[in-house]
Amino acid sequence: MVLRIIKLLVSAGLLFLLYRKTPLDGLLVLLADIDWRYLLPIAVLLFVNTVLSALKWRILLRCDQVDIPLATLTATYLIGSFYNLFLPSNIGGDSYRIFDIARKSGQTARSAVSVFADRFSGFLALVTLGLLSSVFVAHRLGNWSFFFGPLAIFLLLLLVLVALQRQSPVRRFLAFSRLDRFPVILRLTEKFFLSWQKYGRDRRLLLQVMLISLTFQLLVICVVYLLALSLHARVSFFYFSAFVPLITLMEALPISIYGLGIRDAGYVFFFGWAGLSDLQTRSLALLFLGLTVAYSLIGGLLHLWRVLFVTTGAGKAEQGPDNHAGVEP
Repeated sequence: MVLRIIKLLVSAGLLFLLYRKTPLDGLLVLLADIDWRYLLPIAVLLFVNTVLSALKWRILLRCDQVDIPLATLTATYLIGSFYNLFLPSNIGGDSYRIFDIARKSGQTARSAVSVFADRFSGFLALVTLGLLSSVFVAHRLGNWSFFFGPLAIFLLLLLVLVALQRQSPVRRFLAFSRLDRFPVILRLTEKFFLSWQKYGRDRRLLLQVMLISLTFQLLVICVVYLLALSLHARVSFFYFSAFVPLITLMEALPISIYGLGIRDAGYVFFFGWAGLSDLQTRSLALLFLGLTVAYSLIGGLLHLWRVLFVTTGAGKAEQGPDNHAGVEP
């Protein structure tokens, strides 16, 4: 409860500082002048990204002998994004994904490892794109701090990857923290490494996962770029390829409510360097927020459908004279 209040204060404080001197009438005029022709391609890209995410998740699960239909994983992904609206960072959505697939497959540990691998590969692709683009941006702006930030995060992710591959650093941490005294943690650790090793041995899987992850992150950048175009902002795509990954990493930090304030500060700071006006940077942040919330509500409707109709239907099937078990479609 205390952490929730702190996050709320962080979001409220940053929003107050960022918008207290922003002319509301100018902001409304800019938002009212949106070019709505970009809405359809943006919606298509968002849905394609959801399907790509579900496909990557399915590849990881199938490697671990868990076979779930792509349509089910896509729906679970959408519902997970709905949970992200009111739970910390992406933890809420990931927790729902683990719970839902574990319920369907009976494999909790494998479901958890697949979600972790999915999230980790996404972050690695995100930082890789940001690192490559930051070279151009740092050179153009004459400020190499734009390069060293992504480089530090990239190296940190590589260290985590090495630790997971070697396993010994993780086992030493468990021994140092005395968490190895708990049998349940040891069992989960062994299951985690068993699944992780399966991923690492399959070169084709690793290539597929990283290609999908890079495509996903590139399409996110395209979405933000199209949003800027809808606001009649004309800035080089390279700035978006460098700044959007950094902003995405910032809002993933569990220090605010749904990234509010943090995301806005990122848009104002980074795209101010790119030449967008104060009104444009703030409008872009608000537009992105509205878009993601609206899209996440689709997951809420799917969740409601599952609760009211799918679960009820399965319950009735269980009670039927010719059925012994209900199966959710």
